[in-house]
Amino acid sequence: MRHFHGQCFCCFLPPYIVRELHDAGVPTLADIAFDTARADSAARARRQVVESNVAGDPIRRKEAGRSRRIYDMEGKYGPFPPDPALLRRKEGDPPTGIAAVDNAYDNAGIVYDFFKKVMKRDSIDGQGGHLKACVNYGRHVSNAYWDGKYLLYGNGDGRYFRCFTNSLTIAAHEMTHGVLKFSSNLGYVGETGALNESFCDVMAISAVQRHLKQDVDAAEWIVGREILGPALADVEGVRSFTNQPAYAGHIVLGTDPQPKHMMDYVVSDEDNGAVHTNSGIPNHAFYLAAREIGGKVWEKTARIWYEAFTDLDDDADFGEAARATAKVARERFGEKTAEAVANAWDGVGVRSN
Repeated sequence: MRHFHGQCFCCFLPPYIVRELHDAGVPTLADIAFDTARADSAARARRQVVESNVAGDPIRRKEAGRSRRIYDMEGKYGPFPPDPALLRRKEGDPPTGIAAVDNAYDNAGIVYDFFKKVMKRDSIDGQGGHLKACVNYGRHVSNAYWDGKYLLYGNGDGRYFRCFTNSLTIAAHEMTHGVLKFSSNLGYVGETGALNESFCDVMAISAVQRHLKQDVDAAEWIVGREILGPALADVEGVRSFTNQPAYAGHIVLGTDPQPKHMMDYVVSDEDNGAVHTNSGIPNHAFYLAAREIGGKVWEKTARIWYEAFTDLDDDADFGEAARATAKVARERFGEKTAEAVANAWDGVGVRSN
């Protein structure tokens, strides 16, 4: 029987960035950090309720095809389920003219199509479940969350962070947390939690590259640029898949702490064992594999990661992920591809045999 290791607090902006905002000594940034931390706490509490009360499938439906429902929280943190009067757009409705609503609707459709057409998965639960999102979540919240039933989008403050519905990457990342919950139920502590966060980044960047029709050489291997406001215009993004940090020596954010090799693995009691930090290691392994395999990432590399990760043990570590991805690569695409995957994991200090 699969069980859950560690409370999954599925958010896009990592806690170490929120902490840097708080410590920057700028009142406006402290307010952003406070509002975001409040939303973080509310989302965490809600997820605990969802995890403890869900018996079976909370989003399953019988109809075929995608089904999107976008609610406007109007700056509130709840209650859930939202008042039906807050439903702004459902499947098949025309655009509303409200950017946050229409972006959330469109991005959910793109991510649905990615999983359906590439991975042969019908929605988050694999059985055509509703895709529910809430925009305008909280006040000046600079984050996005998967709470077990809903994708929650903060609006940002407009200066440092833009509305989080601007990002297809974020939609894909958070929806992938749901995919994991309904498949391997991968845990959220230590190496296991870092794999959880990494897989969400991997599926997100793969969905974006497919949407933009980019091959691995033309793609931009960085995530989060779309949410950075004018005051952070000098920052490339939030996380990088390459061996270069997403930002370094920044006056507000400091330096990207994500390691790219096991030699630099971070041991910490914070963030469930630094899951958002150490996800940089498997992220880089995916990048190295994609570059060696070549072509379009969603045709081979992402499919390998999807098949392997959705079937991992719920307490898998980096070594198990390395062996699983190499095994799938060999079975699906042959020895040369398996060798590329093994080389990638070796490149970040993880043995695949």
